[in-house]
Amino acid sequence: MPYPGRFGRGAEMGRGPYEKCGLLRDTCIPPLKKVKEVFEIPFPYADVEKDGKKTRELTADELLVDVRLWYVPFGEFTNDDKVLFFSEEKKIDLKTEWVWRN
Repeated sequence: MPYPGRFGRGAEMGRGPYEKCGLLRDTCIPPLKKVKEVFEIPFPYADVEKDGKKTRELTADELLVDVRLWYVPFGEFTNDDKVLFFSEEKKIDLKTEWVWRN
């Protein structure tokens, strides 16, 4: 999916008008509506060889996931303009709690 290089932000045009146009991912949070977002989290793994086959094994049994939801105003802003709405830190045990999908 094409996307503008600066994600449609900023006052400068960049390399041309095509960089201001493009398909942007909708990341808005509408009021009183549930929104489902999908994120890719890289897992710590190592490629090992077992019984003549290459497999991947996890190098850690736990992951520490830190989620922060910020409001960042559109356009030019300073660091004082950001507002933290939600913050949660959770430890996930990959051996017992996690449901693996094939």
